[in-house]
Amino acid sequence: MDQDAKTHRTTAALSYVLLLFVVPMTKKDSAFCQFHAKQGIALFVAWVIVSFCAWIPFIGWAAWLSLLIINVMALVKTLNGETWELPILGKYAKEIKL
Repeated sequence: MDQDAKTHRTTAALSYVLLLFVVPMTKKDSAFCQFHAKQGIALFVAWVIVSFCAWIPFIGWAAWLSLLIINVMALVKTLNGETWELPILGKYAKEIKL
């Protein structure tokens, strides 16, 4: 784990807690925080979309459960200092300019 990850991992983990992705966005000097803030934005947008579909039996529930699992995994990996790219959403997160 590099020094940036050690120093900013708790701040970066906020990226995966509702709208708190705004906090790591303010750490412009930390590539680790910026990486996770972008992923947090992409995950938040996915949560908003899935919340409209969650009322659909089975498909909506599966999507909601999948996002919950991905969200918890991302949070844990960030706290461990890893830069884990989100499945499917990671490629969209890279496109976000902060």
